[in-house]
Amino acid sequence: MNHTNVCNFYIYSCLRRKSIALLSVSKESNITLQRTLATSFECSTISPLDADTFVISTANHLRPVRTITIQGKKGDIQHRLLPDKTYTTKNSACTYLPSTKTLVFVDASQHTVYMCDITSRDGHVINNDNIRSPRGVCAGPAGTVFVCSSNTNSIVQLSRDGQVLMTYEAGMLYPRALSLSKDGTHLVVSNSHVDNFKIKLFKISS
Repeated sequence: MNHTNVCNFYIYSCLRRKSIALLSVSKESNITLQRTLATSFECSTISPLDADTFVISTANHLRPVRTITIQGKKGDIQHRLLPDKTYTTKNSACTYLPSTKTLVFVDASQHTVYMCDITSRDGHVINNDNIRSPRGVCAGPAGTVFVCSSNTNSIVQLSRDGQVLMTYEAGMLYPRALSLSKDGTHLVVSNSHVDNFKIKLFKISS
């Protein structure tokens, strides 16, 4: 399950139940279920596309990326670079960069990151030895991207044109998911190691 925040909601995607729960969080940290969206497909990761719409990487579905609005209307994102294949929950993830209108999609089995400009249909396909089994991705500061490189136990930061800027030791085995704080100063990372699960908070250098 993965979460992000948008429109004063916390978004929680329920993998096998084929639904998304929209949750609000009060100042006292009380969590309330606002509504549940049926998807008819399994959700691997979810990210805000705009104020009303989310982009989802799917699992066991013919289309690897789909969209859904907070009203439940489903749609598609088509791009020439997106792979035409079906993924499991562990082999793909996506995020969206509003500043550059770029969909970022990772394929763990192919060790590949796809950066897809959804307005021009151009983009970049990144294969780099620093990125092995990418299983998580999130938007970084200034149009950059952070990628969990699971098999190297590291976090890789990419520029908006797909160049490797930095590689950071994750301090955990098999980093799986990550998210940037709202003010862009901290990065939270978690892993998928059953016997040694960790969540870490990293300060982002200015």
